[in-house]
Amino acid sequence: MELAQYIRLFRKWIWLILIASVLAGGVSFIVRTREPSSYQAETTIAIGRYIESPNPNSAEIRTGMDLAQTYAQLVTTYDVLQATIESLSLPLSAEALGNRVSVRIVSGTSLLVITVQYSDPVLAADIANSLGEQLIANSPTNLTEEQQRQVALLNDQIAALNDQLVDSRDRLNIVNIELGETDNAIRSDQLTEQRNRLVDQINDSAATIAEFSSTVANLQNRSNALNIVERARIPTNPTGTSVANATLLGALVGATLAAGVALLIEYLDDRIRTTDTVVALLGLPVLGTIARFGGKAHLSYPDRLITSSKMPNAVAESYRSLRTNLLFARGNQNQSVFVITSPGPIEGKTTTTANLAVSLAQAGMRVLLIDADLRRPKIHEAFGLQNKVGLTTLLHADPSLVPSVIGHGSELDAEEPAYLNLCVQATAVPNLKVITSGFIPANPAEILGSAAMQRCIEAFRGSPNIDIVLIDTPPVLVVADGALLSGSVKAGTILVCDADRTRLAAALKAKEQLEKVGTEIVGVVLNRVNPRDEDYGYGYGYGYYYETPKPTASSTNGHKS
Repeated sequence: MELAQYIRLFRKWIWLILIASVLAGGVSFIVRTREPSSYQAETTIAIGRYIESPNPNSAEIRTGMDLAQTYAQLVTTYDVLQATIESLSLPLSAEALGNRVSVRIVSGTSLLVITVQYSDPVLAADIANSLGEQLIANSPTNLTEEQQRQVALLNDQIAALNDQLVDSRDRLNIVNIELGETDNAIRSDQLTEQRNRLVDQINDSAATIAEFSSTVANLQNRSNALNIVERARIPTNPTGTSVANATLLGALVGATLAAGVALLIEYLDDRIRTTDTVVALLGLPVLGTIARFGGKAHLSYPDRLITSSKMPNAVAESYRSLRTNLLFARGNQNQSVFVITSPGPIEGKTTTTANLAVSLAQAGMRVLLIDADLRRPKIHEAFGLQNKVGLTTLLHADPSLVPSVIGHGSELDAEEPAYLNLCVQATAVPNLKVITSGFIPANPAEILGSAAMQRCIEAFRGSPNIDIVLIDTPPVLVVADGALLSGSVKAGTILVCDADRTRLAAALKAKEQLEKVGTEIVGVVLNRVNPRDEDYGYGYGYGYYYETPKPTASSTNGHKS
């Protein structure tokens, strides 16, 4: 697709996109405003104490990282969750609490982050901290009671030795001062001996403290040890998407889904909606595009003529453009007989034929319009004519037996047979005469393909009083009448398609059938075109599109007018 096609597509489906955006945004707004605020708190736990060592080895680091995977699963076990619920007296089940807890491992570390979502910010922090404490309490990493007593005793002894060490150092300072001030040899020897004893006590106390500290460190320094390195703090702002952001996001999602649905519909829609489709896929020139008119009101055939006051001026101008394009399309070949047909019924074939005839007559051309739809004729309704006699009368009548009272048609030519003049009816439009269908025969296809029909058309083609002959025929895919007539009389064929109804497959099949009988398809008229699907240069329905056909033995180059 080109950018212009995307723009047209957007303009066509903008109503659906807007409705979907409003509905989705509204639903998101209602849902988000009814949801309670949620707060998030996090507790960080370190596995192993290698971080406290000045020279940690790689084995301890790897062990801590491997154990982190296991402890991440243990956080949400029933025992840890239930212990947390009991410690905080939470009104939740273990399963409900587990749904509010998530655990992640900081990449490349042995740090475990426990995240809790809760509607109460204080409880969110308390639950996160309690989960960390319960994980440690329920893990095999704690010291035994005997080891804990040993660590406590050693810590007490270390504290006592530190006090004793401080006292010994104070006494040593006093002895050193007194030793420096005395002149008595005996007193000096006594102070020296006392000083040596104090130095020995200080060294012994320091050594003992170092030994006890090493023992405590060995007891506490384990690879499989848990320690809370950062406790959860009470969150101040709720988490999740704000109401405004949720509404905007919902609207965007709705618009995106609607756009996707629109693209899918367009992709699956195989109707001939635009002139580009006709030219690209059918390979036929577009003689004219007729915009929709009439709205939902059902217009009668007389109201659909360009001579009616109910016909929009822009649509009437489209039919005049069709006339101009048709005249240029026939070029120097001087084709004067055209068969108008369509792939299927109710595609605007009769209305197009009637209005083309009127526009040609208004341009000063002498036009003969023949209703060759011998199954559902409508031309007489469009012009308000009687249908007692017509084409079938003309083809079946014996000139010597036709009474003069059959009709009062205007004379086409003084030298023409009398029964011909009776079948031709004048209309309110100057220069336009009509031969209606006449009675409905039992064998329409045989009549239209008969030699009598060919002789009539040849007579009309050679008449000096007729400039152009338009023949309205049945849909080509419904019955064979149109293709048979077009091929037998060597007429140019105009294929009428409905942008709202004609399928591409039907149009291609109609083209194939017409070409099989040697028909020259002059071009396509696209009916009921949506103005938003086409680029109109002069407003609604005012423009038209015509593709220059390739030169052939029976056609010349087309032109835009």
